[in-house]
Amino acid sequence: MALALLGRRQGRSLFRVLAMMDTHLLSGAIIRPTKEDLDAEMEVCSTSRQYPSIAPGWPRVHPIRCYAINNQPTIKYVPVPEPEFDDFSGEPTSYLQLLGAISKAKSLKRLQHLLSAHNERFDAVHVAAAVARLPRLIRYRSADLVDRSETVVVPTPGLPRMRRKHGVQPKQTHLLEGGRVAAQLDAMLPAHVQNFFPRQAACTIWAFGELRRMGVVDSMASLPDVLLVVTKGNFEPLRVHGHGVDFAQILQGLAKLGFGDLKLIGQLVPLLERRLGSMQQYELQMSAWSLASMGHHSSDIFNRIANQLLRTGTAFLLPSGCSSTFWAFAKAGVINRLDLFNILAGSMLGQATLLAPQDAATTLWACSRLGYYNASLTTALCDAVVRNLATCSDWEVSSVVESLANMGHHHTGLMEAVATAILAEPIIGAHPTCIARVLYGYGKLGCRNPRDVELASVLAAAVVPQLPVMREDTLAMLCNGLTMLAYKDEKVLAALASRAERLLPDCNEAHLLSVLRLLNSAGYQHYQLAVASARHLQAVVLPSSKVTSAAAPVEVLYLCARQGVEDPKAAEEVLALAAAREHELRPIDAARVFVFGQVMNRKEEFLNRMADVVLRHAAELDVDTAAAVLQSARALGRQDVVATLAPSIQPQRADLSTGKVATASL
Repeated sequence: MALALLGRRQGRSLFRVLAMMDTHLLSGAIIRPTKEDLDAEMEVCSTSRQYPSIAPGWPRVHPIRCYAINNQPTIKYVPVPEPEFDDFSGEPTSYLQLLGAISKAKSLKRLQHLLSAHNERFDAVHVAAAVARLPRLIRYRSADLVDRSETVVVPTPGLPRMRRKHGVQPKQTHLLEGGRVAAQLDAMLPAHVQNFFPRQAACTIWAFGELRRMGVVDSMASLPDVLLVVTKGNFEPLRVHGHGVDFAQILQGLAKLGFGDLKLIGQLVPLLERRLGSMQQYELQMSAWSLASMGHHSSDIFNRIANQLLRTGTAFLLPSGCSSTFWAFAKAGVINRLDLFNILAGSMLGQATLLAPQDAATTLWACSRLGYYNASLTTALCDAVVRNLATCSDWEVSSVVESLANMGHHHTGLMEAVATAILAEPIIGAHPTCIARVLYGYGKLGCRNPRDVELASVLAAAVVPQLPVMREDTLAMLCNGLTMLAYKDEKVLAALASRAERLLPDCNEAHLLSVLRLLNSAGYQHYQLAVASARHLQAVVLPSSKVTSAAAPVEVLYLCARQGVEDPKAAEEVLALAAAREHELRPIDAARVFVFGQVMNRKEEFLNRMADVVLRHAAELDVDTAAAVLQSARALGRQDVVATLAPSIQPQRADLSTGKVATASL
């Protein structure tokens, strides 16, 4: 300060002299620089100047340092940055370090330690981060994972290198420990949820949905508290602060948690519609899947999602996203979006090497439900299943075979590979539904070579031990497949008839028909089941309001009559139903009415009208039905019917390839 004042008052010359010397202010002495000091290189700052020497013998020019003094000092707080490559493996000492340690926890054990050691320091942000991190720390066994690098040459962004096999469960230790951590976080949420933003609430709901899908938790006790954050004030927080990803995560989390309040979902949908324009493709796919899973099948919202997907394109959707979109529209029953289905098919064809078996199974099922057939897509999906057949689950294979049968697409390579794989190993522990689907698919696709016949025999024998747990719809599908495969093993047929009799109280006419057709085509005597079926038809099926056609009850009673059953009450009610719906009856229905009416000693004039229908359409009857009508006509004295049908039922004169009576023999 003294030097500055002196320089101002006494002039620039004296200030320069003092600046050139090292002045000791306490003693007042001036220290003359030595020769060594003059020879040493002196530091020059940005304000340095070179001045001429004022003393003899000194260098003419030498560097000097000038100092300026700030009379108005300021204080600035500079935060100490965190280490640039901190892995947060140490003990956190600050708020941000604790948050970083939670967000980057690499193991379930690490997250458990943070929860136990720093529980009192957790606030809403830390709790939300811990909940969102937990599903990512649950690990699966190595044997349940498949390395994609063997089939994927170029890594795709967003596609994990390892994929899970279908239906696998996490490690047992992770199930137990993850359940404990989830329960602890679930108990902490009510105390912190009031400070949540919609983003944190969405991540929390999504995370618990993932945990339930994995089997770590069964439910989320704090779900009402978390939902209150986004629904309070007539959804004001979500309306103001919610983004598209928040809606997608909330809906997906609720779907995976088994949330069934469609009223709340209906209130969320208008808010979702306002955000559709800013949503990414994967967010649109998540929303469509979630709405379909929860039963909200409004065609309006699905059409809006489809329009937005058409605007944004599906280039960034992975095959799993495309298959989920197919599934959602099939589940919702929105079948008239051919434009969307075509671009989804194109995206999947462009990523054919990335297709997983579950993607193929889901897409084929959806296409069979939608009535959408794309030969190139179907072939690519089947090829993907063949490539990954060794890692496919029974459910995936059986679903693919059933879907192909419903679509009428016969992929020779896939059918041969599946048959070879099944016959190569003993069938142990296979679920009866999977066996029924495979038999149904092979039967409907017309697979009749020796290996397919052997496959049918092996699968039918393997399903017998599983019959006690088989449901009526599965039994019906199994019988349909065996009927088309012309199966005739009496031991298996007896077991199926016994199971059908036990399931009779839960069966409808369609279930009964499948079993009775199999037993009738195989020539197996099942009088006891036929009697019970006729009684069930009269007491349960016909009084219900679910009967919309007379064809099924007529065929059920016809097949019972073929076993010699006489049930006057059932015959009376079925004849009344047939008379009321006479305009709906086909020629084969008329023939069946004529047969069971004669067997059960009915004398109505209605039977004569049915006989006249048979006379006019005799060429449309199959050989088996024509033989039954001929026998009944002889019993009732209808010689005109006998004369018409007698020549046509000779085995050598029947066209067995079509199952119809040969026209030339009439």
